[in-house]
Amino acid sequence: MDVGRPAAVVWPSGTEAVFRVLAGTDAALGVREVARVAGVSANRASQVLSGLIEHGVVLVEEHGAGRLCRLNRAHLATDALVALVDLRTRMMDFLRQEVRSWTPPALHASLFGSAARGDGDTGSDLDLLVVRADDRPDDEAWEAQLYDSGERILAATGNRAAWFLTSPADLRRAVRAGEPIIGEWRRDGVHLAGRRLDVLLREAA
Repeated sequence: MDVGRPAAVVWPSGTEAVFRVLAGTDAALGVREVARVAGVSANRASQVLSGLIEHGVVLVEEHGAGRLCRLNRAHLATDALVALVDLRTRMMDFLRQEVRSWTPPALHASLFGSAARGDGDTGSDLDLLVVRADDRPDDEAWEAQLYDSGERILAATGNRAAWFLTSPADLRRAVRAGEPIIGEWRRDGVHLAGRRLDVLLREAA
């Protein structure tokens, strides 16, 4: 999937942004207000809204010379469309459930890189930092677990998992060496499971 804009699997540019604005409130909004919040032109917002109005997904209220629009939450399609724009949240929830099911568990797991920042696309890997305990379990068991998990992640998202495996001892060496990737983990990381990364990094300093 497009990890920055998952609804691109169905919707063209601008449509998701407009729908997300309407889904985020029960208030009726003017076209220019929708356009401003969605970050699209007023003309593009008007085009998207017209299509949604035609299908009955958006209701129109006349307001003087203009019109106000709001999402029709009673429409049969609305729940499915809301789920579509919420795919990124669902992806994060899926990743959390996946890594938290591991046996043996990870000391820490987080998503970083373009998928975490939300600026990736369909070709982006899901970069996953995994910290294992210093008393590492059997490597073959870990490799099998990561392989199986990676296959499930690929099936669910269409994106490959790129594992970055480390340990507390390796973290200490990286922190003391001032490795640049530490800054990326701090800045972009999305916590998935285990101990918080900032705690592990403080302990490693």
